[in-house]
Amino acid sequence: MKIDLEDEIWSRLYGPYGNRSVNVQLKNLFREWDISVAKELFWEELHHQDDVYPATYASLPWLVALSPSTDEAFEETYLFLSHVIHCACSVGGTGCDGTGPRGKYRGISTKIADHQHSWIPEREWLTAEDLLVLTKLEQWFTENHLTIAERCLSLATFDLMLSAYALEGFATANGSPRIAHSVQMFAYAEPVDFICEELGAFDNHDSSVVAKLYPHIHEASPKLASFLLDYPGCTFDPDDPRQGKMG
Repeated sequence: MKIDLEDEIWSRLYGPYGNRSVNVQLKNLFREWDISVAKELFWEELHHQDDVYPATYASLPWLVALSPSTDEAFEETYLFLSHVIHCACSVGGTGCDGTGPRGKYRGISTKIADHQHSWIPEREWLTAEDLLVLTKLEQWFTENHLTIAERCLSLATFDLMLSAYALEGFATANGSPRIAHSVQMFAYAEPVDFICEELGAFDNHDSSVVAKLYPHIHEASPKLASFLLDYPGCTFDPDDPRQGKMG
């Protein structure tokens, strides 16, 4: 679902600051990878305070197709993709207070009224005819986000912070934002007792997500794997053959 980068709909596919030159920046990245261009695009034009936007979803198929091969490019891109998946699948609405309207995923409502924002000039609003494009972008995300989230797990290392952000998309997409938040607090050196007090113990579903994560992280990030196994409420035991297919 790659929208032609010359398509005029890009002038209506908005980000946090309205309609910018996202398609131009994507073309520049395809022409030559530039970390400063990528960071500007990812963290300024496609994301803001855990909100994502139609321009974000329209960019995702292009970013996946870009498949950067250098370590720096892959890491920067897939950490961003992990965070976008986390934001898109998180519970709650849009906006700083979480009270704004949302669709199946944050930022990609298929109700046209949800995109007619006062902070965007009316002449630049998405149109009713654009809803088909939004629906296709939503479908593409549904079909691909779990695969992308799993690929992000390849970034897990002994670096706890990097690993925590690499897995947040996978955890939230699989229905466990508690894991996403707990590992980030752990990476920031918060005590386990405090994390559990703030977030609560793992339940059976959280444990099933730990089971899915474990094969990807137990060697790459053993300290993080141990944290998840030892977290209060976790019932997954990798040494129990009966749990080999848990989740």
